[in-house]
Amino acid sequence: MTGNKIVSVGEIRSIVLGNKWLVEGDQNYDYSKRDPTGLIIVDSKRRRVGKVLDVIGNVTKPFLLVEPLGDQKPYDKLFLEVPVKKIRRNRR
Repeated sequence: MTGNKIVSVGEIRSIVLGNKWLVEGDQNYDYSKRDPTGLIIVDSKRRRVGKVLDVIGNVTKPFLLVEPLGDQKPYDKLFLEVPVKKIRRNRR
């Protein structure tokens, strides 16, 4: 069983490579230990708006390259949907 943890990433900085988004990443999240490639980006209403393709930049100011899932560009804050494995306790 898995659940989803929501991590704040920021807002869209620019549109690059045709229709890809460059999103500023959270400095407190460790992208080297937990690779977000392939994870889903959601908006403040928890609608799925994009998929992470790559993490670029340095550790102090990371950026996420995101492929949009729809045609509309969200104008509010974006979040990363991180799957978390739930621990199941033994029942006796």
